[in-house]
Amino acid sequence: MTENQKNRPVLLIALTIIFIIIISHFLNGVTILGYTVKPVDLFMDIKPDSLLSYNLNITNKNYGFINIAKQNKDKIDNAAFTASVSLNLLKNAFDNPKKTDNDKLADNSYSSGPAVTNVQISGNLDQMKYFFDALKETRSQQIRVAHYGDSGVEGDNVTANIREDLQREFGGSGVGYLSITSQDISFRTTTRMSFSDNWQTISVLTNNPQNLPLGISGFVALPQGNSWVRYATRFSTAKVFYSNAKSSSIKYSFNDGADQFANLKPGNDLKELILNAPGGNGSVFKLTATMPNQAYFYGVSLESGNGIYVDNFPWRGNTGLGFTSISESSMQQFSKLLNYKLIILSFGANEASFGSQDNKWYANQMVKVINNLKRAFPQTSILLIGVGDRGIKRGTRFVTDPNIPLLLKVQQDIVSRTGVAFWNLFEAMGGYNSMETWVQSNYALLDYTHPSQLGAARIGDMIAKALIDAYHKSN
Repeated sequence: MTENQKNRPVLLIALTIIFIIIISHFLNGVTILGYTVKPVDLFMDIKPDSLLSYNLNITNKNYGFINIAKQNKDKIDNAAFTASVSLNLLKNAFDNPKKTDNDKLADNSYSSGPAVTNVQISGNLDQMKYFFDALKETRSQQIRVAHYGDSGVEGDNVTANIREDLQREFGGSGVGYLSITSQDISFRTTTRMSFSDNWQTISVLTNNPQNLPLGISGFVALPQGNSWVRYATRFSTAKVFYSNAKSSSIKYSFNDGADQFANLKPGNDLKELILNAPGGNGSVFKLTATMPNQAYFYGVSLESGNGIYVDNFPWRGNTGLGFTSISESSMQQFSKLLNYKLIILSFGANEASFGSQDNKWYANQMVKVINNLKRAFPQTSILLIGVGDRGIKRGTRFVTDPNIPLLLKVQQDIVSRTGVAFWNLFEAMGGYNSMETWVQSNYALLDYTHPSQLGAARIGDMIAKALIDAYHKSN
């Protein structure tokens, strides 16, 4: 190896550092394609807090009806809380989620974890009447909630506790709608799910060159052979949703028993196949397609009679604009069969991560998305969940990413322009710099963005409580 070859890595590192300095200093503040170049401080981790230009003690602000909670002023030793969250604790949090007491939310009297703020639903409360009126009928019919979100709701996180709390209050049992394939089966706690690897899955997260119709979950699956999916949870009825079926039969079984056959109905429109577990006691449901491209399979709903169902629809990495890939016709057909009375939208974190200082384009697109949802679901309430806190490193502290309050202002604008309801997760978490406390308490992961299973359970409880409180106040 020549001397020049030995020096190449050093030269490459030096050139990279020079490039970063040039970009961050000479192009600092320049907007390219709607995104603003931000400075990169190579010495951030070793600077004393006194030299930082970012103010660690941000004062409270008020963004219309979005009341930002007081900052958490606790002094936390960075090394201590980093060491406290070991891989074993994180694994235990996912494998053994702790259920919080919903009644303790009002006075923040949890025995452990970060203090939270009892935040009420705001925005256009009149638009919640469709959901509140439907809650009076849960003893005699099924009422459904669709909970869409990004990776923060994967694994049925957050949604599971909303479902559990609402079913305890208004009746119902069962996890509801599940797609044929999913990215989160390894850490989903409410359903054990597995499927063969010979499904072709198209979704809002992939390309769709054939322009296949997507289901209410944003997914559709095509069997490529003897394709199967298996769900393990408690239920009494399994409903299979499909379209474009060939004249054929599928195989299915309950509780790992003998295979049975059911005919599919041909036709381009949405079909529902209802299968009842023997004696109403289902613990396992397996569906097997018997030929390639037999039908467009959208998902299975596992239910147990009347009551309320909360369906979990996670779109990892999405900003909420994935709705543009689902046709209005598809949403309307599913609504007729599933009777959705509330749509919860938990998006925004991915938009904030792009670092844009001008979110007008995103706001305009989300206004279109919500107005399209209102047209497809004219008798359905819509609740937008405000983005939660996210921490970034500043000296020895983790503080609120400055893009978060900017996005909250954008979400306020979206809510005002569309006339829907709003719930402020940022405020409920504790406001500015609260993510640091959530991580210290094992209620958030070390990426300072995502809640742990413990944190997700608490967020779900808070959302459910806000819904229940608003319902009782409306009556």
